[in-house]
Amino acid sequence: MRLDLRLTHRFFDQLWCQAVVVFLFKDKPLLTGYLSRLDEKLTGTLTQLIDRNFLTGKRDELILVASQERIKADKLLFVGLGSHRSYSSEISSSAIKKILSTLERLKLYEFGIMVPWVKGIKADYMELTKSIIINLVDYYIISKKDAVNFSLKVIFTIDEKIFPDLKSLEQQLRIYIDLPASDYSIAIDNSRSKVNEKV
Repeated sequence: MRLDLRLTHRFFDQLWCQAVVVFLFKDKPLLTGYLSRLDEKLTGTLTQLIDRNFLTGKRDELILVASQERIKADKLLFVGLGSHRSYSSEISSSAIKKILSTLERLKLYEFGIMVPWVKGIKADYMELTKSIIINLVDYYIISKKDAVNFSLKVIFTIDEKIFPDLKSLEQQLRIYIDLPASDYSIAIDNSRSKVNEKV
């Protein structure tokens, strides 16, 4: 098993990968912040899905959508987290297990995840970020540790305003990951990408 983790502040539409995972809260306007930027890139597709009540942000909602080459990733997996008031490490852990199971069934092993954050969340962003990454790593270490030719690339995009220090996160992850150094890498990208630059 080969694990390649990337930590970045880039937006979803700048990630070159098979799929991006997009989290939604049911009680927050769905088209604000990075989601409004994503809707613009998708030429209003999100607006249509929300207006038709296809995307709601309800907990356990999983909706897969093709990007139709409007962003660099091929697919988007929308994941409902329920109310932001009850959002916690336990909820993110449960969501991550469902996400990874879904991506594995689809044989998608190169994907991006933005660690979600909105005003009013009581949980600590640093702890949520670590929890999401550690749950993901644990899932694959348990299920794929003996797979010789298995390779996984995950790009974690993290809100720069809330969490500017990716280096400290990298160091904490290196202490935690229970794999030989030759079997994994953690790379940091501190910049926003140019139009055709690959991550």
